[in-house]
Amino acid sequence: MELINKYCTDICILPSQTDYVNRLGYYETFRLFMDIANAHAGKLGCDQITLMDRNLFWLTVKTRICFYKRPKMSDLVEAQTWPVRPGSLRTDRCYRIKDSSGVLAEGRTEWAVMDLGKGRLANLSDIFPEDLVFNDEPFPIIDFPRIMPADGTYSIKGTYKVTSSDIDMGQHMNNTAYVRALMGMFSIQELKDMDIKEITVVFKTSAHEGDVLSMAYKKEGNVIDCGLYFEDGKPSLLAQIII
Repeated sequence: MELINKYCTDICILPSQTDYVNRLGYYETFRLFMDIANAHAGKLGCDQITLMDRNLFWLTVKTRICFYKRPKMSDLVEAQTWPVRPGSLRTDRCYRIKDSSGVLAEGRTEWAVMDLGKGRLANLSDIFPEDLVFNDEPFPIIDFPRIMPADGTYSIKGTYKVTSSDIDMGQHMNNTAYVRALMGMFSIQELKDMDIKEITVVFKTSAHEGDVLSMAYKKEGNVIDCGLYFEDGKPSLLAQIII
């Protein structure tokens, strides 16, 4: 098997991926990055289906995406992704969407692998191929902002009940479904006024079918801190939106 340390693929933006202004949606960008990550992992022999045979499961810990210019329906773009040299229990993966005019969006995700049998994180030295040469090219997104849980200064913007359509093969709410639920709390006019430049999400505790999540929200200047919380007040997801 040829080991490709940087996966590149041409993509046509589909109608199902575009939003109310005919642009690649925010949630759909998270989903696109998840899909190309799994496609590349498949070429490295560590995609989700392969890991499930070993009772292992990829976990998304954090994701940060910067939006520069969102492509339109039927636009042809190149999507790129590559894993960063991992630590013992965590690993980052970088993403980029570009066209002939330049870079349209970039993102970074922190991942871990759960050993379902042992109930603990797996050592990543056993996940990637031993002879993989990692891509060490410079990348502008190098870290993740610190996002604090909501306090008394936050307002509740709405609630969301987790349904069967949110659940993935791990039997919990898929990481991109959180983003869909979060962004759905905002009206079209609010999203137009926001003109989002960046979204960071931090996954805290898995939600499951039937859970009711409340969105806590606070805006200061061009920063919106928000999150999805269980009925007991514990966070399921923390997020920060830069406008």
